[in-house]
Amino acid sequence: MTSRTLRGGRILLLLAIGLDLSSCRSVVLEDRFMCPSFLFFDVADEERYPKYQDVFTTVFAHPDGKPIDEAGTSVEFIENELFFFTVRGTAAVKGYGLMGQEGLSRDGSAWTAPLGEDYAPLFRFGYTATVEEERFTVPVEFTKEHSHVTVQYLGADTFEYAGGRFPFYISVRGNTCGIDAMSGLPVRGPFEVSPQETGLGHFEFTLPRQADHDLVLEMYVKEGLYEYADFQTSYNLYEILRDKGGITWTEKNLPDVSIEIDFQETRVNVGVFPWGEQELEYRL
Repeated sequence: MTSRTLRGGRILLLLAIGLDLSSCRSVVLEDRFMCPSFLFFDVADEERYPKYQDVFTTVFAHPDGKPIDEAGTSVEFIENELFFFTVRGTAAVKGYGLMGQEGLSRDGSAWTAPLGEDYAPLFRFGYTATVEEERFTVPVEFTKEHSHVTVQYLGADTFEYAGGRFPFYISVRGNTCGIDAMSGLPVRGPFEVSPQETGLGHFEFTLPRQADHDLVLEMYVKEGLYEYADFQTSYNLYEILRDKGGITWTEKNLPDVSIEIDFQETRVNVGVFPWGEQELEYRL
């Protein structure tokens, strides 16, 4: 087992490291390239995250990409140096860590949302480092790789014939379904989700970092609740967020977004909430 999370505390961890190192030191002429080195992480701004938050981590040889190990741990265990990887036989390593990836499908280093499912509240770090003798610590920083979107239709209870109900449901479609966790680049593929109405005319969904402009929000009629039974319309969500929200999808940390749609007045308001910054307001 090349990664360890030791719940007995730092004394047990230091004993384990000492045993591995003493066996390597016992032979003076031994090729030290195969001696163990212990990789720890130091998370920037760890106070942002719950200390018991699960973290999935990986380590690969660099530059050939040969897998060395992967393991789950927590923010607390990383910061208290109760988690490490054991590295042998390579001069450099690379890898990534993820938080919030539950529900995503994995194919190599690509993590994607299954078609019809919402995206995950994903945070990621990536790293490359030179292996140092005995032990070394790599500083890492999680970046916010998702945008939580809230949509609220204004006047949702004023539609004639709808009996106080909101007469539409929505669907969100795009051409980006996830992220390559090693490179941090978006993964292209079909993305489609029909968010549940959690309040009158209120919907919430989560988007991955976008690879192109193919992102739309569509409205469809609920049966028997609107005078035009075959009505449907769509909004180019990418253009709204780009032109009036200033979102480029290249931000280091993706913002969260609130969208207010006045369907009868053909007006859209956009609120942008940068990660860790003050609210910014934009109007279409």
